[in-house]
Amino acid sequence: MKLGTILATSGEIGDMFGGDIRAEALDRGWISDFAEGQYVYRAPWVRLLRRLQGSILDQAYRNGFQEWLFPRLIPQKALEDFRLTQYAPELLMPAGVNGNQVLDPVQCISLYQLLRGTKLPLDELPLRIVETLGGWTWRNEHAEELDGPVKAREFLRVEHVFLGTREQVRASRALVREGLTGLLTSWDLSWQVVAAEGCMEIPSLVEAQDAALSPDEVPVQDIEVPLSSTRYDRNRPGWADSFDERFDLREISGCSAEGTHLTERFEITTEDGIDLWSGCCGIGLNRLVVAYLYRHGFEAAEKMLDA
Repeated sequence: MKLGTILATSGEIGDMFGGDIRAEALDRGWISDFAEGQYVYRAPWVRLLRRLQGSILDQAYRNGFQEWLFPRLIPQKALEDFRLTQYAPELLMPAGVNGNQVLDPVQCISLYQLLRGTKLPLDELPLRIVETLGGWTWRNEHAEELDGPVKAREFLRVEHVFLGTREQVRASRALVREGLTGLLTSWDLSWQVVAAEGCMEIPSLVEAQDAALSPDEVPVQDIEVPLSSTRYDRNRPGWADSFDERFDLREISGCSAEGTHLTERFEITTEDGIDLWSGCCGIGLNRLVVAYLYRHGFEAAEKMLDA
């Protein structure tokens, strides 16, 4: 299936508050510049983020996800087996006492490292974990790629990661995707789901993408929403004809059902010898705040929080 193929859409965009969200957030004191690619997020921004985050977590709990707390310092061996050192070394930010660890750029490596060499009982699957309290996700973004709170060097996400049979993993992804699009609709935010490539161009995922004949077979699906961008090159039409060309559509969540490539690398198996799949769905919380403010405006957001 071709990258960018629209798999689902909410339809037309309604009236937008619009404007430069980063500039207005700075003027109103919702955020403060700290360093390149970093901000201090103040009380109003955090209150809105917490409200949206709480709804996502409530949805995860209803869908059978357990909330865990992951470390953010990742050992080199885990990075290598995740293939970040091979396919996305530019994202990595060295850390640790001896500089032999990396600040987590994807927020799910810890679970694979924890389960390395484990045989999971079939009757305990699917394993569904949601994680957000571990704090920042870090990526060594180049200066020209930075885009206010939309693309910073440290950012907050709600990460869903799941393991099980092929059917269980695809079903888990669908629960997260449909839960999030349902929340977006309830917040009066327009969205579309598209076939995407993820943060790494893994050969097995590229092959699966090319071979996919149905949305369920697409390994990586992005949920996109209209966002306010500070980068001139982001002012381009969205992929969907139903969306107004004035609005830039950006990924707010990447949802994957990746097959066996990670479980094989970390030697995570089932006691019954059934192929174990894995997948994940990360939701960018600061992007979600920007999308909400772009749609509704700051005063409407304040009234909602005070109601």
